[in-house]
Amino acid sequence: MKLIFLGTAGGRFMTITQKRATGGTILEMDGEIIHIDPGPGALVRAKEFGFNLKSLTGVLITHAHPDHYTDAEFVIIAMTKGGKKKCGFLLANDHVINGSMDGRYRPVVSTYVLNLLDEHKIMKPGDMFKIGKIDITAVRAKHGEPKALGFVIKGSSTIGLTGDGEYYEGMADAFKGCDYLLVNCLRPRELKWPEHMNSEGATKLISQVRPKLAVLKDIGMKMIEGVAEKEAKWIEENTGVKTIVARDGMRITNT
Repeated sequence: MKLIFLGTAGGRFMTITQKRATGGTILEMDGEIIHIDPGPGALVRAKEFGFNLKSLTGVLITHAHPDHYTDAEFVIIAMTKGGKKKCGFLLANDHVINGSMDGRYRPVVSTYVLNLLDEHKIMKPGDMFKIGKIDITAVRAKHGEPKALGFVIKGSSTIGLTGDGEYYEGMADAFKGCDYLLVNCLRPRELKWPEHMNSEGATKLISQVRPKLAVLKDIGMKMIEGVAEKEAKWIEENTGVKTIVARDGMRITNT
């Protein structure tokens, strides 16, 4: 299992300033190579950090906010060898694929690009998708995008991805048994923003799930300049779970 962080920024202000990158996360496990939330600059960051997008076998998009999907179409085009080979899969929520009835969200992947794929599936909480030796289950996320998701990816290791959203009662149940828990943690403990995770909520979740490793990612402007590292230390002290902050270009490998 390998994780490659092509970006670790969260929120609109981190996105527009690019104080951290927004290229998403790569998961390599059991013969599958999956790009999670390919946001603005995913192509550029893949080149910068030495990752070949043509090696991908799938793409996950947690929700229809632009910092999570902007480069998705060209990532899919790369995965399909410039559109010359029909292959790969896309898992995303209904708003990503179809937009919303009220017009607030539009489809963010065109029919042209969807037709390049072997398969695309609209996921809702509890839905499962099997590919090779891996099972991918969608998890509810409590976020401003009402159909936002997290994911649990189970293979030789089990990876939990919270996606964007605040902590809610019962959230940990979906992530029990995860070896690695990737938490989108926008703000430090004393600063709350509805429908977004802060360190206090992350602590509650991590203490219940008890993964081998918790990774804070998608951090916001209030978490830069060493704040996130202090919060990770505080979380680790309060949970007993090893907790780190992802960095752009970081690789985590379980051999």
